[in-house]
Amino acid sequence: MMTYKDRLHCWAIARLLPTQQWIIVARFRSRSDADGHFQFLRQTIPQVKFEVVFDLSGDSNRLSALGRSANSLASGLL
Repeated sequence: MMTYKDRLHCWAIARLLPTQQWIIVARFRSRSDADGHFQFLRQTIPQVKFEVVFDLSGDSNRLSALGRSANSLASGLL
């Protein structure tokens, strides 16, 4: 069960690990905040794969990337 505070931060930035797993590295209240931080990460660490995701799972920091395109990552679809 997600707390009220957790539900406020549903936008997240996920990083692709070498094991083909996604890990949440930051959470945000708004999509624009997540997009801004995503742009910063992409410019400062260009060799690492990051994606902005809408995550309501709350039970795990890892999202499976197997069989999913990077643009369709969302906890409701996994």
